[in-house]
Amino acid sequence: MSTDDAAAVAAALMSLDGWASEVRLIPPGVDVGASAAELSMVQPSAVRAAVQTSDAERQSTRWVLYTSGTTGEPKAISHSLPSLTRTVVERAGGSYVWGLLYDPNRMAGLQVILQGVLSGATVIAPSPQFSLPARLAELIAADVNALSATPSLWRQILQLPTSADLNLRQITLGGEIADQRVLDALATTFPKARIVHVFASTETGAAFSVKDGREGFPVSFLSDPPRGIRLDIRDDVLHVFSPDVSAAGDDGFASTGDIVEIVDDRVLFRGRSTGVVNIGGANVWPESVETILREHPDVVEAVVSAKTNPMTGNVLVATVTLAESADRDGVNKRLRSWVRDRAPRTHVPASVSVVEHIEVSATGKVAR
Repeated sequence: MSTDDAAAVAAALMSLDGWASEVRLIPPGVDVGASAAELSMVQPSAVRAAVQTSDAERQSTRWVLYTSGTTGEPKAISHSLPSLTRTVVERAGGSYVWGLLYDPNRMAGLQVILQGVLSGATVIAPSPQFSLPARLAELIAADVNALSATPSLWRQILQLPTSADLNLRQITLGGEIADQRVLDALATTFPKARIVHVFASTETGAAFSVKDGREGFPVSFLSDPPRGIRLDIRDDVLHVFSPDVSAAGDDGFASTGDIVEIVDDRVLFRGRSTGVVNIGGANVWPESVETILREHPDVVEAVVSAKTNPMTGNVLVATVTLAESADRDGVNKRLRSWVRDRAPRTHVPASVSVVEHIEVSATGKVAR
């Protein structure tokens, strides 16, 4: 099915699991190489009218999701409903009103929809065509008290004056590395909210969550699996035991593609294995430089990417947004010096550009 209607996706999850052998959730505008005859636009009413089956007739439904395709062609990953719902808490959800800012076909969007469906909560899904301020206004008008977003989206939300009108009891982060600064900012802005960092990906399904307000996750999770979900670090890459996912190996473990490092009692995320940049023979993860830049009091958001260079192979270039009170004069030199004082010279951007706004993709992540 190809639709951006969250209600249609929710209806499909409720009605088609156990009846259809395979359901492909295809984000609008994503070319997955299928012919038009193989795809259909499914409306909520049509899905709800799907044939009801007895327990004896039920079958295992493959839910096929597609990777974002930011580093190549979108890749199909099949899941079972259990692999999609491992972090869903089925407590009474009647008092929760969830806001949906994600594409409903993506892993993060499905997590919000499934949380609402399985706990009996309400889900408010503004049109993805609206601007972020317009969507936030709709969520505030609907008295949303539970909201999930990527760290990039949360940083944008926190900059909007209307964010103070949100009365949140539940905050969820996912999809990107959540640094300590954004976690602390959310705790300060929404002191009554429970803050949960969910680790899930298209490749591995829903994995685990962290609720202690610290970046990364406890190293104890490696020996004491959270909710029984085994984790392993192989060649610095985090792997999750997820045998129901098509990306899993023969031993049932699937690679998250995330580079991690153990620091004291914590496992910290450094970046994606596919995003490493070779600079003068040294491997640098742009995400690590972004974190350093965002630690500067003048910086709100930062995006770092690579540019080819005949001398070093590549150099880093940074784009940042600044706080309203920040001094714009000499910002390039000032921020490059900030990074130089905190990291090896290979991490120092060759240039830093200031923009008013950094765009995020349909998945809620910054576009690199």
